[in-house]
Amino acid sequence: FLYNTLDAIVWLAEAKRTEEVISITRALSDFYRISLSDGHDWITLAQEEEHLRGYLTIQKIRYRDILDYEISIDPALKNVMILKLSIQPLVENAIYHGIRNRRGGGLIRIAVFREDGLLNVRVSDNGAGMDSRRLRELRAMLSGSGPSTATGYGLFSVDQRIKLYYNQPQGLTVESALGEGSVISFSVPAGENGKN
Repeated sequence: FLYNTLDAIVWLAEAKRTEEVISITRALSDFYRISLSDGHDWITLAQEEEHLRGYLTIQKIRYRDILDYEISIDPALKNVMILKLSIQPLVENAIYHGIRNRRGGGLIRIAVFREDGLLNVRVSDNGAGMDSRRLRELRAMLSGSGPSTATGYGLFSVDQRIKLYYNQPQGLTVESALGEGSVISFSVPAGENGKN
């Protein structure tokens, strides 16, 4: 990701596309500042949104013709704490395993809302989707009843971190249909001070 982004910056600079060089460089700086966040495991949803926008700004420059996105986060939740890097890997998965393999424009939707005392996160795409066999394998891996695979490691990592940090049995939920896209979601406690 870093090398590809630096290559894109060089290419844009050589093409004298100054505004895009500034935009992608700022986005890269913001991305790493929030990723590192002084070693803290928890950040506010406002910071997570900034992190997502930085990441997606970079990816939109790289995948200009095939990527669009929408982010919908309830403004009342901006100060709620969330486990750092719990949403961005889901977006990355949607790009690399859904949108990139789709012909035509791809759309990723990120929604974060509170319902029944839970913070609900939902990342959906209209990408390639998965056939029923691949979906079963991914679900088995997440439940611990199947082997981890290289293509599912990012999701496995987020799933395990959610279970561990929130002390709950349920991590990620995955829905998908071949040719129709995928939806990956999770729900965690939404206490006033964030982490529980």
